[in-house]
Amino acid sequence: MSTIHGTVPAATLETPDLYPRLAYEDEYAAIEYLTRVFGFTEEREARMEHGEHCLAWLTIGSGTVMLGHSNLDVHRITSPRTAGVTTAIFHVYVHDIDAHHAHAVAEGADVTMSLRDAFYGDRVYEATDLEGHRWHFGERFSAIRARGGREPEPEDPPED
Repeated sequence: MSTIHGTVPAATLETPDLYPRLAYEDEYAAIEYLTRVFGFTEEREARMEHGEHCLAWLTIGSGTVMLGHSNLDVHRITSPRTAGVTTAIFHVYVHDIDAHHAHAVAEGADVTMSLRDAFYGDRVYEATDLEGHRWHFGERFSAIRARGGREPEPEDPPED
């Protein structure tokens, strides 16, 4: 089993029962981007390096995502950059959505849905990462009120 500097095997990392594995052409650039722009934290002791590629686990709040290299031979997963489309949106709750959004914008995030109050009780925005994975960040109105944030103004429900 691969380890980092002979220390903690990745298999001992506490992970949720369900977490996605995302494929990137350049997983090292993805790790740097997701930590710098969106505030993920890499569980560095769990990183498994294999030649010029790696598997890495990033956390945000109580969520975990695993990053690896695009691999059509074994796992049959690829980066949206290679596929030419995004096939999933990852929903992530954060503390202080307005500050999170401002930080992401300041770091050059590709915001694909502007910050807004949604009819279902969340304040949200969406951004696309450097290889095309789509991220939907939000904060519940109840959490905004609890931390003394401004009172949200829900938008009208979308028409069908």
